[in-house]
Amino acid sequence: MREVVFTVEYEKGANEVMDLFIENPDLYARSMEINATSEAVWGIEKVVGSAAVLDEFDDKLDRVASDPSKAGMCGAPVSEYEYTILSSNAESRKIHWLRREGDDPRSIPLVAAKHIGEGLIMRTERRGNQYRWRLLINGTVSVIHEEVSEYLREGLSLTVERLGTPPCLLEDDRVQQTLTPEQKAALEAAIERGYYEEPRQQSVTEIAEDVGISRSTFQYRLNRAEAWLAQQFAADSLGADLDVDLDLGDVEFIQ
Repeated sequence: MREVVFTVEYEKGANEVMDLFIENPDLYARSMEINATSEAVWGIEKVVGSAAVLDEFDDKLDRVASDPSKAGMCGAPVSEYEYTILSSNAESRKIHWLRREGDDPRSIPLVAAKHIGEGLIMRTERRGNQYRWRLLINGTVSVIHEEVSEYLREGLSLTVERLGTPPCLLEDDRVQQTLTPEQKAALEAAIERGYYEEPRQQSVTEIAEDVGISRSTFQYRLNRAEAWLAQQFAADSLGADLDVDLDLGDVEFIQ
């Protein structure tokens, strides 16, 4: 078995939801679970971003769900699309969704399920203009690639990478494996301007003004960078087994 990565790149204007990822480099989505048959695909996805962008994401998702003319990445009409927001806070959403597509040609997960059958394992990531599908499969790579690439809609392009051991399917469920360039820049700006010194040399508001972005955007990027550093410290130095997908609002206490 090998991990195969199908990366679909979207041009601006090709997909309303992906446009939001293209316009907001801090917006990131990663699936927690994806399942598919040859008729339907469903999954749970966590979307992380600033509060304002997530509000816009909610609006776009609602519009797409109610659009009768929506189509899959290869042009098949979406005959059914429904979603449920499982949890929501200022910086993330967890969403369960289900999609069915009409006659061929269909999207990557449905094509893969048709050729591979039961036992297909998938994970997804979305950031910028890329929607990445990671599949654990044995053989059949070329037939999936040929079927999808032949009918890919205008404004979309496909690349395929075949890997060895599937680290992304065997790793832990950290939603963010590395800092984005914007989060790294925010952290560097805070350090350079004495944000972590005692007494503090500059406030978040002052640093945001210096670097030319809004206070809320800078605060969000800095918060995500600090959270990432804390998680790395706990995992690497303390040996903690962390599930950083856990939100307190998701915890159900049973007595």
